[in-house]
Amino acid sequence: MIPVLTEIPRDTVGDHVDADELLVILGRPGTEHSTWVKGLVERAAPSLGRTTHYLRSDAGFLRSDGRSPYVVLSWQKDGVSSLERRWVAAKMAASLATQFNLKKLAFYLEPEAGLPELAIVEDFWTRKMTPRYERSELESFRILTSDIKALQASDPHWQVRWQRQLGFRRWVNENPDELTSIAIGERLEEFARRHGCEFNSFGREGLTKLGMNLLLAVGQASDLSPSRFYLLTHRVVPGSRPLLLVGKGITFDTGGINLKPHESHVNCMKNDMGGAGLMANLFMALVESGYDGPLALAIPACENLIGERSMKPGAIIKSYAGKDVIIEHTDAEGRLILADAISYSQKALQPAQTLVAATLTTASLRQFTNFFTAVHFAPPSCQLSLQRSGYETGEEFTFWGEFLPFRQGNISKAADLTNMGRMPDAANIGGGSNVAAHFLKEFAITPMVHFDIFASTWNWSGDYPGANYGATGAPFNALFRSLRHDADAWIP
Repeated sequence: MIPVLTEIPRDTVGDHVDADELLVILGRPGTEHSTWVKGLVERAAPSLGRTTHYLRSDAGFLRSDGRSPYVVLSWQKDGVSSLERRWVAAKMAASLATQFNLKKLAFYLEPEAGLPELAIVEDFWTRKMTPRYERSELESFRILTSDIKALQASDPHWQVRWQRQLGFRRWVNENPDELTSIAIGERLEEFARRHGCEFNSFGREGLTKLGMNLLLAVGQASDLSPSRFYLLTHRVVPGSRPLLLVGKGITFDTGGINLKPHESHVNCMKNDMGGAGLMANLFMALVESGYDGPLALAIPACENLIGERSMKPGAIIKSYAGKDVIIEHTDAEGRLILADAISYSQKALQPAQTLVAATLTTASLRQFTNFFTAVHFAPPSCQLSLQRSGYETGEEFTFWGEFLPFRQGNISKAADLTNMGRMPDAANIGGGSNVAAHFLKEFAITPMVHFDIFASTWNWSGDYPGANYGATGAPFNALFRSLRHDADAWIP
């Protein structure tokens, strides 16, 4: 269960705190503390005060017997990104853990606080969860406010958002022999049944009839997690032009015959279904929160194994779209399964906009760092919406448009396209996230925005705010908020 919001009078907060519960008071940068909070700062114990970068903590005890500890957090700098503030607050949380027994927490959000502050509170909670985000190691966690309507107005679907962002984290961290392509389908079918969605599933026989040969090739070595394609629709009727969400579902990636070295993070490759986890939970969150537009979800899923039936380098395979692709590297498999999924679902549904998410390239970690999500082909309205939502939720993006040299990097003399795109004048250097994104665009017949989430969705640096092990939850919050608050920005 996620924490609940509780409204209490601002001057009686201390009366609602247990003796062994740490009260943490947080406000918005650039605003003054309430009068009673200023009083707590004045009576704080100087020896307990600390400053982490530009976040000050003043601590003391509400009771004369040294019980009911409190901490007032004060921002000493304004005008920085919310993601940076989340990072600074996470460092402060680590510092507070050396002073207090952080087993029972009560957060009081001052009246001016909004979603950016709620994101920081959420970080305090998620960083104390078990590795599979199933339960909290905290004994209790409460969120207090004196203006619950204002806080809820800043994040009206916060319960759905928190639950489904946790669902995304769980999918990413789940054991790959449990979250197979079959299991993904079972979960999606169950959701569709409960929420009145249309559900379609294609196994190997169905994929063969359709000619989705790229998806078949990638998963042909696995019987545990074989090639599957799932298509869910909600409120889609003939003639409607839905918002289409597409997510890469490689449930484990060995790299295939071009086996991944340890340096390519093979020990973390259960996260290679992050795109499917993001888009599936985003679809479910939108439906549960009352999104009233036509909506569709397409998930190609399988695992990329090494074995006698594995896809072979040098093979030339005809895609669903009819374009031949030469397999120059079996570890560039995500773009293959997405190519067939994009082609089929766009042709079948004629969506107004397609959002594609994938842990597509390890190069994106070198290009964009652990903290930024690369976004390709987003029109200005989408970029502006994501920037606004990213500020509110503490997530960051970097934007890239079409660029002919990146497209040319996917052209092959042996086939229409190569799955090992590279810059033309650098034959031994891959083209990274940009060239891979342009490979996907070769298969799009309607507008498409691609999110390469490899860097931001996993805690590679070890200090992504709010992350314990593995999944960070990014960029779920910003995407959900953007689609719920600025739906018109996404429809051309």
